[in-house]
Amino acid sequence: MRPPLDPSAHPDYRFTLANERTLLAWLRTGLALVAGGVAVATYAPDLGVRWGSAAVALGLVLIGLGTALAGYRRWRANEAAITAGRPLPSSWLMPAVAAAVAAVIVVVAVLVGVEVMGR
Repeated sequence: MRPPLDPSAHPDYRFTLANERTLLAWLRTGLALVAGGVAVATYAPDLGVRWGSAAVALGLVLIGLGTALAGYRRWRANEAAITAGRPLPSSWLMPAVAAAVAAVIVVVAVLVGVEVMGR
């Protein structure tokens, strides 16, 4: 078996495979958020106001869609950096998803509070 012609011209496959696993993790996260939105729309009560569960469900579905799309964008940027031998670019994805989910949690807490106080 002959070695590759120029080993320095090709990035290590382990980095590419790790990048793909990271993309799959972001896709799973997006899918879980969408599934959570569907579950809220299907099984949750009105959450204090008539439109409460619909708003939370829509928020979760949109955050899930955004997470999947941003994960793909991040994968492309990382792949380009790996191929060019540059450092990986910084990402805003993790703080943005965390802030969006935290916002949904605050909305749910307020709606549950309205539900409890209305009893």
